[in-house]
Amino acid sequence: MAHIAPIAPQLVTTAPTALVFKEKKFSLFSSDSDSGDVVDGNGNKMFKINAHKMTLSERRTMVHVPSKQEVGQLRKSKMPGLKAKYYVGTMQDDKAVKVVEKGAFNPLNCDAKIEVGGKDVGLVKGNWRAKEYSISLNGVQVASVKRKTSFSSLVFDADSYCLEMGPGCDMAFLVLVTIALDEMYHESDD
Repeated sequence: MAHIAPIAPQLVTTAPTALVFKEKKFSLFSSDSDSGDVVDGNGNKMFKINAHKMTLSERRTMVHVPSKQEVGQLRKSKMPGLKAKYYVGTMQDDKAVKVVEKGAFNPLNCDAKIEVGGKDVGLVKGNWRAKEYSISLNGVQVASVKRKTSFSSLVFDADSYCLEMGPGCDMAFLVLVTIALDEMYHESDD
């Protein structure tokens, strides 16, 4: 089944795929804080997330390591509001996708809706305290995400997430949605 691939259609999965996003929080070099790496099941680095700390929108860019090309970006909405909003985009269109918090007053859920072109196309649903959620597009679950607890996550607040996705998924898009959820829900726990 073909899914939505708004960020990197050239990086759509052809088989079930597992990726691990490892966030870096503590660094002697401040420009490296809040960045991260994404590796596949064999430990090969697939993406590098670069944090741009000197921006109002807390922008992050994503580099596809094998091709050395920037393929996507994430930024926080600058508009104040009751619900957190993050934009996931390409390097040419930074607002291709909007991830909007749902159920802001229920501290146990980590739900969000995904919009493309002003239309609701997806839903992120799960239990933040249980550290897991699912991502559905057009009513079909396409990925599951689990936050892993480790020494680094406890001491340095550097989280790791395991994403499992089926064939036909835009890997870059799902990683950026996962980072948006981390920013939306986990960062507010501090």
